Amino acid sequence: MPSKSLKYKQSLQLIADILSLEYSTVRLKERLKSESVDWENFVIIASDYLVLTSCYCSLKRKELLQFIPKDLEVYLEEITKINRNRNLSLTEEISKIASLLNASNINYVFLKGSAFLLYNYYDDLGERMIGDIDILVEENQLKKAYDILIDYNYITTPQGISARFFDHKHLPRLKSDVRLAAVEVHKKLILKSINGILEPNSILTRKQYINGYYLPSNDDLIYHSILNFQDNDSGHFYSRISFKSIYDLLILKRKIGLEASQIPNHSFFRSYFAVAKQFFSDFDQMRSSSISKHLFLFKLKFPFVKRTIDFVLNKLRFLKTILTSRIWTFIKNKNYRKALFEDYKRILGLSQ
Repeated sequence: MPSKSLKYKQSLQLIADILSLEYSTVRLKERLKSESVDWENFVIIASDYLVLTSCYCSLKRKELLQFIPKDLEVYLEEITKINRNRNLSLTEEISKIASLLNASNINYVFLKGSAFLLYNYYDDLGERMIGDIDILVEENQLKKAYDILIDYNYITTPQGISARFFDHKHLPRLKSDVRLAAVEVHKKLILKSINGILEPNSILTRKQYINGYYLPSNDDLIYHSILNFQDNDSGHFYSRISFKSIYDLLILKRKIGLEASQIPNHSFFRSYFAVAKQFFSDFDQMRSSSISKHLFLFKLKFPFVKRTIDFVLNKLRFLKTILTSRIWTFIKNKNYRKALFEDYKRILGLSQ
């Protein structure tokens, strides 16, 4: 009987092969027909990675739905329908926000999933799960844009410690009791500059005007799809994989093409593709890092060791942050010290 870690890896590979643009449809059909597929494990893991509806749409596009259990097909069809309706409503909400920002001459672009929707890159509106509506706004217009949304009955939410005392990517998150998604008004996309990539002014300069919406250039959409996970979600630091981010790249590759020459030669990109290439042959031509590859595979093979490594990395990162960039704030600002001590259990991962 396969070990738990091997079964997990096999499920990951099946998900990757379903999503892949290049994996043989004939070979995939034979695997789906196999009685050895652990469909329960597949659903759990694909849900965890937020690509369950993406898998359904990919199987439908490849005409392979008949080779999965009927009850699973019905379930996937239903949640994809729900997600399709949600994304349709999101598109309508984004349109209203765009009209407000355009009328006030705000310099902005919609980001991430919203941009994919507005570029019409999805073959099926239900294929990608989208969370918040993210908008990059020129820095000197941030307050104006934020106030426009508050006047539109969005409500500001409390900020965490980091956002209250240090530079942050976006203003306090906005939510609404009557609207589907929260909104984040960004002044930047990543906290620290990475070789000048994703600089706000450059993104706004290169923006595209498509059907009444301002959207990032395709290159910036590619970079953000990668760096949002690698930097903002710490994928690079922990040598992790994001199937949701990878699926975004596959969509871009299918719609506009994706070549190795488009990708900067930086460690964040090399480590991203080092991990992605372990499951997706679609990225074989991309530059990658052998260190990130071996660390990822080691952690995948030994889940208990992975938890220990991640625990230690998490604590070391916290200590490094406190002892370097935040030490003077800790010394000089009593409000920061008070907030930090009040929240130390959550920060250290000790709360239940």
